[in-house]
Amino acid sequence: MKEQAKARSSSLAPSAMTVDRLPSRQRWDHRYASLPPEARTEPTPFVTSCLVHLPARGRALDVAAGAGRHAVALARRGLHVDAVDISWQGLRLARQRAISAGVEPVGQVRLIVADIERPWLPHAQYELILISFFLHRPLFSLIKDRLQPGGWLAYETFTIGQKIGPNNRPIRQELLLKPGELKAAFSDFEILLYDEDEHNGKVTAQLLARKPNKEN
Repeated sequence: MKEQAKARSSSLAPSAMTVDRLPSRQRWDHRYASLPPEARTEPTPFVTSCLVHLPARGRALDVAAGAGRHAVALARRGLHVDAVDISWQGLRLARQRAISAGVEPVGQVRLIVADIERPWLPHAQYELILISFFLHRPLFSLIKDRLQPGGWLAYETFTIGQKIGPNNRPIRQELLLKPGELKAAFSDFEILLYDEDEHNGKVTAQLLARKPNKEN
């Protein structure tokens, strides 16, 4: 009977192709609902390397925050974080992880379910904006607007050199950066680090930059 029940359950589980065809919110809710508890708990190596340079006070925005690994790391550093994502399932995990890390999920990490591809970002000024493995080009101007003068931008995502995504399926071309594109998009910033290469098995562009102060 157990084997029959397991077989029925497997037959009802959506295939990867079916999930890919769902609307964005449903697709990401499904992926985060099936995420193993131990997955995506630690910041990426790039974000980890940036932390020492980033402010330890003020407000931060984690764009496409997912399950909250970066929002929690920034909050533990001392920042008040707005974590924005389309998936309430992802932010549910973020809340659980914030509590487990001893971070107040209301006072220090504010969870916002929103479709940032409208495009939309919270109407606030931030000392830091962080984007990890997300690309929606209409947000570039909003990112610049939401950063306060002297604010930091930490950004990493795939370039066209990356053919296969984390779900082992091809990545759509519009979700991949062209050579030099990210650097050009923020060429009016003070660029402290920029690199396009293979990083930890992924072909990405990495950018750490600051918005110029008004007086400059």
